[in-house]
Order: sequence, then C-alpha cells, then structure tokens
Amino acid sequence: MGMPGEQREPDGFELADVGRVARHSVGRWVKAARIAEQPTFSDIIAGHLHTDARGLPVAEERWPSYEHVNVQAGLDAWLATGEWEHDTLGMTGYRHRGPFGLSDLLSADEMFGPAIRPGNISTVRLAAGPDGDTVECLRAAVILLSRAGDRAALLVRGSDRESDMHGVTVEIIASRDGLAAEIGARVRAAAVEHNVFRGHVVSFGQDMFGERGSALKFRRRPSMSREQLILPEETFSDVRRQVVGVARNRDRLRAAGQHLKRGLLLYGPPGVGKTHTIRYLISELADTTVVELTGETLHAIREACSVARTLQPAVIVVEDVDLIAEQRDHYSGQTPSSSRCSTRWTGSTRTPTSSSC
Repeated sequence: MGMPGEQREPDGFELADVGRVARHSVGRWVKAARIAEQPTFSDIIAGHLHTDARGLPVAEERWPSYEHVNVQAGLDAWLATGEWEHDTLGMTGYRHRGPFGLSDLLSADEMFGPAIRPGNISTVRLAAGPDGDTVECLRAAVILLSRAGDRAALLVRGSDRESDMHGVTVEIIASRDGLAAEIGARVRAAAVEHNVFRGHVVSFGQDMFGERGSALKFRRRPSMSREQLILPEETFSDVRRQVVGVARNRDRLRAAGQHLKRGLLLYGPPGVGKTHTIRYLISELADTTVVELTGETLHAIREACSVARTLQPAVIVVEDVDLIAEQRDHYSGQTPSSSRCSTRWTGSTRTPTSSSC
C-alpha cells in the first residue's frame, strides 16, 4: 500500500491511452507537414537565379576567424554602394550539426536530419576600434544579389565552435560563368580596404582564433615625449632614425630603390627603458598599424606578419623575444628563431643581417 498522496504508476494501458497516443502522433505529423511546406533555401535560391542551382559551380573565399569583423565591414561597404540590390536571409537549424556549405543548402536532403531553413538573422557584435566601436556581424546568413540581368547568392558563415566551423567563409553561386569568382574577389578586396585594424594598435592573445576573437584587443596608442625617456642621446638618435626616420621617409627611400624593412632588437636588464622606448616609437608612428605579440603567443607570428603585410605601413612588436629560443612551435614542433620570424615578414629564406623580431 502506498503512502497517502503518493502517485502510483498505472499497471496497464487504459482506453484513454489510445487517444493520447493518437493525439501525440497527429501532432508530430502536423508539425512535420507544416515544416515541409516552408520554403527551403534550395527553392529560394533556385527561384532567385531562375535556374536549378544544384549544377552551378560554387566559388569560395576563406579568412581566419579574427578577420570576421573585416569581412563584414567590407560586405557592408560594398553593398552600400548600391551596385547590387540585396536581401539578407537568416537561418535556423544550422548549429550543432557540423560544418555545412552552400551545396548542402541546395541539396535540401533531410536524410540526416531536418534541413537548414530560413529563419531570423543572427548577429554578433565584434570590436572595431579602441574606443568601443563595434560592427554587427552575421553569424550565418544568405544574401541574395541582383542587378540588371545578373543574379547571385552568397552564404556568409562566421566561426562557430558548436558547429565545428572554423574561420570565416563566403561562398558564392551566380547566374553566369565567372560572376561568382568576380564577386568573391570584390568581397576580399573590400575586406582589405575597410579593414578595421588599419592604423591601430592591436594585440593578439592565445584565443585569437576563437569564435569571437575574444583575445583580439585594440589598445590605445600611447602618448610619450622625448623627455620621458632615459636613453642616452646617441642611442635615442639611432633608434629614432631606424624606425621613425624610415617610416617618415618611406616614399623617398622606395623611389631610391631602398627596402623599408628594418629590425630593431632592444635588450638589457630591467629598468634601462626598453618598454618606454617602444611606447615612444608607437606614439610617433601615428599612421602605422602596430601588431603586438607576447612570448605566450609567438606561435601566431605567421598570422601577425600576414596582418602587417596587408596593412602596411606596419610594425610588429614582439615582447619577451628571448622566449623565441625556448618555445617550441605550437603547430610544426620546430623551434622558432629570429630568422624564421624574418622569413614570415619578408618572404625571403635568407638569413637577415638584423632580426625582424
């Protein structure tokens, strides 16, 4: 005998259970039928292109995760020119299902689960400057483009760890040959032109390649005067000439056939002024992009150099440079060296006469 008020599990089926099962089954079938009647991306894109899109080639452009904000800034600026009319469609059902691409949207195959369908537009705000500026970036969306007789569709995807999607991807399909590749090139060029890192001081942390680039931080450019440095005048003049002098005379040096790449190694015990010297130099290079790395992020030297090459004039500052000889590379297992850092920056395999780090 159970305690008073205790609910007892039924010993067998009741006649009412038949109705319950029927209502549950009908509800599931009705829900499935309603979903099936909703338009798929395959239907929408085919209708937009006025053709069966499944046989058309797909062009693809890829970027590291930390470039998400620049891809979006470039897209926004390009679309704002009015060259193309455009509509943006959000999507639902794409998370927790693994990587997917435009070809998956076009197949509309539900054999391995419900198809990804149009839904609300999902965005994330990413840092775009040192003063709290942000850009609202698409997580995953389809952009439909049209102009005169041309039509195209873009799938924009940001990094999403939950879906095992790394990096930023823009896939393009278009109504005529060559147009998809042309649009991809335009988007890439716009991402460079409107790069939010340009002319700023940025530092990369260990999680710079995560979904939100959480360790990518904009730093305020320091302001320092000569009087705040404790360097001897001769040392100060040499340092300033190698860095500030080259930067301010770059056009004349380039016209004379001189290369602009310089390396400067500051060394000495604590308190001699290394950090203050770097701060002073950064303050003097007002129009220069500065990329900072610490000893814990030296594995990202390749990516830092890529950013610097794209956003020239640029300077890479490597703190704790003595750790280069101690750390093992995170990816290849090889020990980084100053010449390897220089190779990343210059593209040359020759040993430099001075360290680029």
